[in-house]
Amino acid sequence: IALSESNGQELNFVTLAGELLSSAGMVVVGPMHASTGLISRRSELRALREQIAKLAEQIAEGEAGIAALEEDTSTQEGMVQSLSEEHAKLSDALGERRLKTASAEDRLEQLERQYATLQAEAQGATAGFDRATEELLITGRELKKTEAELSRLEADIEEDARQIDQLDTQRNRRQKATTDRQVNLAKSEQRLESLRSQMAQFERDQQERSRALSENRSHLEQCLARADQSQRRTLSAESEVAELYLHREKLAGETVSHINHREAFGQERTGLAAKAQEVRQHLRVLEKKIHEKEMVAGQLHHERATLAERLREDYDIDLAEAQNEPSAEELREREEVEQEIAELRKKINNIGGVNLEALGELDELETRFESLTAQYEDLSKAKSSLEQIIGRINADSRRMFTETIETVRGHFQSLFRKLFGGGHADIILEDGEDTDVLESGIEIVARPPGKEPRSISLLSGGEKTLTCVALLLSIFRSRPSPFCVLDEVDAALDEVNIERFTNVLTEFLSSTQFIVVTHSKKTMTAADTLYGVTMQESGVSKRVSVRFEDVSEDGEIRESAIQASLEKDAQVNDNDSDDETQAA
Repeated sequence: IALSESNGQELNFVTLAGELLSSAGMVVVGPMHASTGLISRRSELRALREQIAKLAEQIAEGEAGIAALEEDTSTQEGMVQSLSEEHAKLSDALGERRLKTASAEDRLEQLERQYATLQAEAQGATAGFDRATEELLITGRELKKTEAELSRLEADIEEDARQIDQLDTQRNRRQKATTDRQVNLAKSEQRLESLRSQMAQFERDQQERSRALSENRSHLEQCLARADQSQRRTLSAESEVAELYLHREKLAGETVSHINHREAFGQERTGLAAKAQEVRQHLRVLEKKIHEKEMVAGQLHHERATLAERLREDYDIDLAEAQNEPSAEELREREEVEQEIAELRKKINNIGGVNLEALGELDELETRFESLTAQYEDLSKAKSSLEQIIGRINADSRRMFTETIETVRGHFQSLFRKLFGGGHADIILEDGEDTDVLESGIEIVARPPGKEPRSISLLSGGEKTLTCVALLLSIFRSRPSPFCVLDEVDAALDEVNIERFTNVLTEFLSSTQFIVVTHSKKTMTAADTLYGVTMQESGVSKRVSVRFEDVSEDGEIRESAIQASLEKDAQVNDNDSDDETQAA
């Protein structure tokens, strides 16, 4: 770490123990494929403790430097305070001198008036005037000295203010360095806490296993004791079972005799039940026939009464009188009447029923026929129009689909060659005499360099990913948009293929802005801005962003970017305070 900070910021350092410090600042502790057992964890914990001690020393040194700077700042602030107090005192003295000068000038005017009016007191006034003049000259000299001293003090105050600004800048830098070290310390403490929790978990697991082992041993002893008791109980139970077997055989003989008696009684009861069922069925049949005969007789009686009533009303024939034997003349007349009745019925049946509303129904049917005919014609015209529109849409769709598939095909072939460094790819439509272009299947054939043409389903995972990326970007190139999001597209690619992938994306930057969700460092190096989430405080996530143009060649963020960020934060804080004031 010391070598990297001194003169090897762009180099990678590897120790004999296998520890790696990359140029990006990533530290890999311990040999590759190391065991994660208890001993390795203890050694790693010991190394972390040493690293924590070093970081604590560095933090103590930083805090000592900060304390010295704060002490120096407090000293300078005290000097500024003393100079300010002295400046205030001198300002008060200057005011007093100016008051004395004003009073002296008033006194001089009074003396001049007294000199003009009182000639007798000229000598005394002249002496007083001389003294006042001398005092005025002395006051003027003192005033000039005070003004010079005031100018010097103001210059010293400005110089102290510049020094204070420089000290504030240095303090901000030290605070930032301290913050970074505190972040590293927090990360180390978090990792140490994680290791401690894992160690505690291992100890709890060990205690749990020991407790389980002791419980299993006690359980085994109990099981052995229970086994002895069970064996004794088994012997006593076997003797009891033997006695029960003898008793069961005795009861079995009695049971057989009882079963035979029960079967005989059951057969007899079954025969009697069958005979009773036959009798019941025969009785139900007879009751049904009697009921049917009664219904037929009632119906005939009703029909006879109806016919008699009708003959009496229509033909004035009394059925009771007609029961007497008719004469030959009555029989002949009856035959003629029956023949005439049959002919009249035939004619009535041929004529049919008279519909009085037939003309109205005819008008309604004609009106409905005309309406349906007009609707049929409209539907026929609409059908022909829709068929023409569908034909034009299908033709345009086929043309646009063919043009689009050809455009995408050309882009796909070129992008496939760029991503694979050669090879050939194609988009093939299924051919057929009766196959419509809009309903035909699409097959994607890809041939990476050095391989035979094959379907995309037969490629490896990385080859499938590159082929799909080439197809998606070819479709995107045929109809680009100003914004595109790619989520873990490069997950199955190695660094060489990722470099080709980023080179292809660079060609789209003139018209499209990409947001790529990735874990690949190679993809991150091709970006202009990185957005990530860090846990500066335990349990609190924070979004961070870095623009590569703000990072210098030595890996440090430029001072201009820091200043711009500080100004932006200050502006945000001012806006927040204004919002709070308005809310209050």
